[in-house]
Amino acid sequence: MRLLTPNRFLTKISENAIGQAGEYIAAAALVALGVQTMWSPVAGCDLLCYDGAFYRVEVKTAGARDRSRPTMFRWATSRGSKNKWRVTTEYCDVIALVALPVRRVVFRNTKAITGKNTSLSAKHFVEGCEAETWSEAKQWKP
Repeated sequence: MRLLTPNRFLTKISENAIGQAGEYIAAAALVALGVQTMWSPVAGCDLLCYDGAFYRVEVKTAGARDRSRPTMFRWATSRGSKNKWRVTTEYCDVIALVALPVRRVVFRNTKAITGKNTSLSAKHFVEGCEAETWSEAKQWKP
């Protein structure tokens, strides 16, 4: 499958717009998988989902590939403004890593996130990645 490259438009929109676009892409992917999905009314997670159990999903969006490693996407999997801390299960169960240029999502269980930043190769973002990684994220055990 051919990977798309970011265009100029994606590098010029605001961080808030990039984040919002990522939330829509993640929500659409979950709905397409048959997961009951709604926007979260509480701070700490972006989506609330039901798929046999309830899941709190935090969406992180990469608006472009990593400049220093163009075959990779990178996300800040942390919270806070001055003092950053890694996202934990206190706030969410699953992290949705959205690669906006290719409009694909990889889901990871929050317990699998070990650092304040997460990088993945663009090769992970292929057709079917949403179904495969959602299933893995739901069943992941530490």
